[in-house]
Amino acid sequence: MSTDFQICVPQEVIPLTSITRVPGFSPATLNIIGADFSSVDQVLINDIESPDVVVMSNTRLLAQVPPALTQITLTSVTVLAYRLVITKKSLIEFIVLPTPSKVSGIMRLVQIFLKILFTTPGQDIFAPRIGGGGLKNLNQSFGSDEGGGVVSDFIISVNTTQRQIIAIQSRDPTIPAQERLLAAKVTSAGFNANELALVATVEITSQTGQSAAASLQL
Repeated sequence: MSTDFQICVPQEVIPLTSITRVPGFSPATLNIIGADFSSVDQVLINDIESPDVVVMSNTRLLAQVPPALTQITLTSVTVLAYRLVITKKSLIEFIVLPTPSKVSGIMRLVQIFLKILFTTPGQDIFAPRIGGGGLKNLNQSFGSDEGGGVVSDFIISVNTTQRQIIAIQSRDPTIPAQERLLAAKVTSAGFNANELALVATVEITSQTGQSAAASLQL
């Protein structure tokens, strides 16, 4: 089985039940209650990483509010844990882990798919026609009524990527079935007008029938 250097990392979003400010704490700190904090890696407050996290138990942790947010209304708290497999609660992050690792099987297929999905055609001088163009709407301005067009463009990008990968892999008989793409489809997608973000889930299925749902926020 072939392997790649891992840059596509699934992060599980831990369900939370309670978030309150700890009275009298300086710097400002949040008391967070949730489902399972046994392997927490990151706490994001308003999408900024907390500088100090203390896990008090499997269901409770304390997270310092980033200094840049001390005078700002807090609107979101996300607790993330790295997992070895992709689940329905996972978000995909593109990072290089502190300890480099290799990836194979369905995770390698997901990584290949997302790499091509987010490649803009013409940017790769060795394969100028390859790329799903999934980032073409990133950083552009849209009205609150234009979300449908953003979602439609993303679905087209996923379909384009599927066709390209199947065509590329058909020319290489050495690719194992568990890393060979059978199908890819958008199972959910929506445009958040307040955050100007596309939130989508793409189900990627290998020729062995194994599937992985890659959840993305762009």
